[in-house]
Amino acid sequence: MAGVESGLEEKSGLVEKRNTVVTLVALLVWLGLSFLGQVLYIDQNERLDAGAIWVSGGGPILLISALHLMFCRIFSRGVIIRSIIGIVFIGTGVGELTDLDKGVIWGSVGAVVLVVIMATILWRVFHRR
Repeated sequence: MAGVESGLEEKSGLVEKRNTVVTLVALLVWLGLSFLGQVLYIDQNERLDAGAIWVSGGGPILLISALHLMFCRIFSRGVIIRSIIGIVFIGTGVGELTDLDKGVIWGSVGAVVLVVIMATILWRVFHRR
């Protein structure tokens, strides 16, 4: 039985490493596209900023990465860290890209993201039984 458990741990570790690599590649590609947009178009528009666009796009990338790990039944610190950083990135990016009351935007986006994360976690917990 110990061999089966260690095999599962190796497999989950491999999935987590692949997930991390894919997430980092996606973030770097998004960073490149953000800077490309800055050079080609965004300089003409005063409200847009490549950093804010990268941060607001990086949030969903991190949340999708965390959801993938949760659906693969890998519950580690990486899932929690990616979820928190993803929520903060979304809130910061949306707040930076809008000139509206940032509290209203952050409240609605943050609430929706937290509801989705909590629903996913609860579904996984009750689905397991």
